[in-house]
Amino acid sequence: MSKEYPARAASPPGRPLLPPEAEEEILTALFTNMKISSGEIAAILKKHHVSCDTELLQDRYRKRLGQRLMASIRDEQGHREVLARGSEYIVLECCNDRQALQAIRRRIQSQMNGLEVSSMKVGGRIRVLDRFLARFRKAG
Repeated sequence: MSKEYPARAASPPGRPLLPPEAEEEILTALFTNMKISSGEIAAILKKHHVSCDTELLQDRYRKRLGQRLMASIRDEQGHREVLARGSEYIVLECCNDRQALQAIRRRIQSQMNGLEVSSMKVGGRIRVLDRFLARFRKAG
C-alpha cells in the first residue's frame, strides 16, 4: 500500500510539506552537484508518491491563466493597469480604497527588497569569480 503525500499542507509559508525521504534525496542531489533541474525534482517527488487532487490542480491552472490575463492588461506605456490584493484584482485607475493601494504597494516593495537582496548575493558571487579569473590570468 503506497502513501500519497499532498503537495502542500499546513506548514511554514514557503516551505512545502514533503516526505522526509524525498526532501533528503532532493537536497542530496542539489548539494552533490550544486544544481538540480525541475525535472529531476519532479521525478524524485513522483518516486515518493507526492501527488495532489486533480480538481485542485485544475483550479490552480485556471487561476494561473486568469492571473496571466490580468497581468497582460497594460496601458499605452506598457505599465500594468490591474494589480492583485490577495485574491482580488483591482483596476488601479479606478481604485479609491487607500488601504488596498497601500497593501499593494507594501507587497510590491517587499518583493523588490527580496529581489535586491538576491541580486546583491549574485553580484557578490560574480565579484568573487572576477577576482579568481583576474588572479588566474596573472598567473598564466
